[in-house]
This record gives sequence, C-alpha cells and structure tokens, in this order.
Amino acid sequence: MGEILIGIVIIILCIIIYFQSGDFPYFNEVHLNAGSFPKLIAILLAFLSLILVISKVKELLSKRAELEKVDVKVYVKKLIKEYKLVFFTLFSLLGYIFLMQYIGFIVTTILFIIVTGYVIGPKSKKDLLIISLVSVIITFSVYAFFQNVLHVRFPTGVLF
Repeated sequence: MGEILIGIVIIILCIIIYFQSGDFPYFNEVHLNAGSFPKLIAILLAFLSLILVISKVKELLSKRAELEKVDVKVYVKKLIKEYKLVFFTLFSLLGYIFLMQYIGFIVTTILFIIVTGYVIGPKSKKDLLIISLVSVIITFSVYAFFQNVLHVRFPTGVLF
C-alpha cells in the first residue's frame, strides 16, 4: 500500500515539475531550452511511477482475500513496529527542514546527521565519535562547495 501512495505522490510531483519547468527562459536559436531536461526527467519518472503503481495494485488485488482476514489494528501495529526506523527518519527529516530556517544550515545538518546516524547505526562511543566527525566534515564541505563554487545561499538562522 505504501508503494502505491509513494507512486501517486511522485506522479503528482512530476506533473508539477513538468509544468513549472515550462517557465524557464527559451532561446530562439536552439530547439532545446532550459526546461527540456527537467521535463524529460519528469516524464520518465512519472512513467516509472505509473508502472510501480499498476504492479502494486495488481499485487494488492491478488492478495485481497488474505488482507480481509487480518485485523486492522494488529496490522497497523505490526507495520509501525516493522518500519519504526523509517518513520523516525521521516519525522526527523521533517524536523530538520523545519528547524533549518530557525537554527541555520550548519548546526541543523550536523545534528540531523549525528542523531539519525546514531539511531540507525551502531551504538558505541567510538562510532558516535566517527559519526560526529563525518557529519562535521560533510556539512562544512557541502557548505563550502555550494557557497563558494555554486554561489548558493543556505538558511542562516540564529546560530550560523
């Protein structure tokens, strides 16, 4: 069921990207404009998502008899227990996106990588030190590259 929802969401996003990429500037002397590549990627991704949705709907319909016998509460509890790391990562990512505008990119990214890496990965102190070191190196490398080479500004929040 989750794959069907993800496929539908991706198809909707592809439609939005397809129509938004038509607003890019167009040069008269070339056949392809700046929006051609995003449109192509959106079409391919929507096509693949449609294949995913169709295959999962067929699979769900074939298993329909089995699903009618299962209690919904038991199934939801089993689903939450099985995918608790996925749910944690999703909620921490949403929190990361929300807090980035208030705290800033650098601090929020370092905290996000450390917390997510610690929860998902091993729990020893040595591994926490490695995760912290990697998060600092990755964050400052990405920040320096985007800031100095690509001239992209990140949210600066209260701290950085």
